[in-house]
Amino acid sequence: MFSSYLLEALPSVRKPGMIIGPVADLMGKVYNMLFDLLHSSSSAGSLGLAIIIFTLIVKIILFPLMVKQQKSSFKMQMLQPELNKIRKKYEGKTDQMSQQRMAFEMQEFQKKNGISMLGGCLPMLIQLPILYALFYLFQNAYVYVDVIGQNYTDIANAIVNIPVTLRMEVFQPFAQSFVDMYKNVDIIKDGFDMNNVNDVVMLISQLKTEEWATIMANLGSAGDALTPLLATKNEIETFLTIPLVSKAGLSFPGVIIPIAAGVTTWLQSKIMMMMNPQQNDPNNPAAAMSKSMLYMMPIMMGFFSISMPAGLGLYWTISNIFGIIQQVILQKHYKKKFAEEAAQ
Repeated sequence: MFSSYLLEALPSVRKPGMIIGPVADLMGKVYNMLFDLLHSSSSAGSLGLAIIIFTLIVKIILFPLMVKQQKSSFKMQMLQPELNKIRKKYEGKTDQMSQQRMAFEMQEFQKKNGISMLGGCLPMLIQLPILYALFYLFQNAYVYVDVIGQNYTDIANAIVNIPVTLRMEVFQPFAQSFVDMYKNVDIIKDGFDMNNVNDVVMLISQLKTEEWATIMANLGSAGDALTPLLATKNEIETFLTIPLVSKAGLSFPGVIIPIAAGVTTWLQSKIMMMMNPQQNDPNNPAAAMSKSMLYMMPIMMGFFSISMPAGLGLYWTISNIFGIIQQVILQKHYKKKFAEEAAQ
């Protein structure tokens, strides 16, 4: 496999750790298969479509946890009056012994009824290593996706074949910026050579669309061999005019991704609060935290998405949309189910 060669010859500038590394490798293989399948039909938008299908696969895998979370959440909603009785029993008692007894009684009540205060956190905790792995996957797409890796290598070969004087004049400023950015990384400490195809591939992965425009203008006719290769690169990596392997940033159209990530995060949290009245209950100590997170999480996700590869922000946005659909369907299901049980 072409990516196997790249993983050995071109280690990522930022390597995933011992835990995230195997997850990134596994997800890279799955994503590469999805991408190849879509790319064989049409190269345009295949990277973005692969992200959407990949997100759906992840949500299907996590669906049993989502079901458990929603069931626990709905039971918590129904049993909230009983939990409030326990809180009222210890109202005004602030000594440590009383607080410990109240916590113990509430834990026992939850255990007896099969509910958990932490049930809603589990899907998020499981998604964290997935998000970290996807960060490395999209930051170094040329390592994990064969077609992108081959395209970058073809571009690098074309650059190396440009007369050395012109090549150094045009690419040196960008190469120097790349070296300055990663000067403390071992692979860069060992030296960066514009005559080495492997090193040039790493530089290609960092260049933005507007930087390529400057490069092509300065190369003139000497860059003719690059024109079709860069057109292929743009076609592969762009989804709805947004380059997915580059940082989303604050300029249009990339800024759409952070906005969408923040809005869908807020919408999912808001729907969850509307479906769980206990989160608005002043007697519920978790209610204040839920209200603050309603605004903090969207801001955080939007902020992070600005400096992350746009593909990661797209994954988070699509994941939120699928999550909202799951929430609505499961909430209706359990509401009907528990209503029938109560009637019986």
